[in-house]
Amino acid sequence: MLNDLEYFEPETISDVITFLAKHGKDTKLIAGGTDLLVDMKKGKVKPKYLVNLMKIPELSHIIEDGGGLRIGATTTFREIEESKLIKEKYPLLFEAARAMGTVQIRNMATIGGNICNALPSADIPPALVALDAKAKIVGQSGERFLPLEEFFVGIRKTALESDELIREVHVKSPPAGSGTAFLKIGRTASDLATLNVAVRVTLENNGACKEVRVVVGGGVGPTLIRSKRAETLLEGKILEEPLIEKTAREVSKELKPRPTSIRASPFYKIEVSKVLVKRALMKALGRAKAGEDR
Repeated sequence: MLNDLEYFEPETISDVITFLAKHGKDTKLIAGGTDLLVDMKKGKVKPKYLVNLMKIPELSHIIEDGGGLRIGATTTFREIEESKLIKEKYPLLFEAARAMGTVQIRNMATIGGNICNALPSADIPPALVALDAKAKIVGQSGERFLPLEEFFVGIRKTALESDELIREVHVKSPPAGSGTAFLKIGRTASDLATLNVAVRVTLENNGACKEVRVVVGGGVGPTLIRSKRAETLLEGKILEEPLIEKTAREVSKELKPRPTSIRASPFYKIEVSKVLVKRALMKALGRAKAGEDR
């Protein structure tokens, strides 16, 4: 019951780590609360302690740093969406952030909370994985960096230890010759993804594909899926529509949608993935050729 809950508002990261070291297994961290409060109301989550992170200033920022970007864990999706830096230099993140929920939700929801909730239908994780992002994680034993691709270990399960939290997300600047695209299909514009696709294509000077990332989310497995088949098929090749169409079909074979999904059947998700992956790759390729993402 909520009456048994103890609530805390620490002002430093070290205070949070100290608290988690003692009560981590019984504690939930809260920032925007757009997912956690709903789960608590439904009785799905019953923590003994609730720790609000929004009073810690060093957790909220968008900073260009050397060859990349640092986004603090409590930075809201609205702040990401409205960042001129992100819109101009990281359009994939802009598109993924804008696709999440309503403006009211984006005003509250935070990037750290969205990542830690580890829902397979979340929009920002595929975009981050396509950009080779890493989580800066802090805890009693110090700090460590973990690729976002390895952070998710199952539905609502992450690689975080009970005394750890995400401090920042580090995003690499896309290499020269890159183009990106994010596409999503849902029951409504503000719903969680039935399926989403994030793509990055990086071209050589001769037009061949130097590097590619194809990441599919939306309940197509216990976590999002980065397609190694796509990378094998496309890297080193001149990207033309027949090859891209073949690649999209191969990506669909890697998906393992849950049969109990309330949003769509496995058959529907697999068939739609062929269309979305092809469209995303074609869009990213066009942007790479035009130099739009750099």
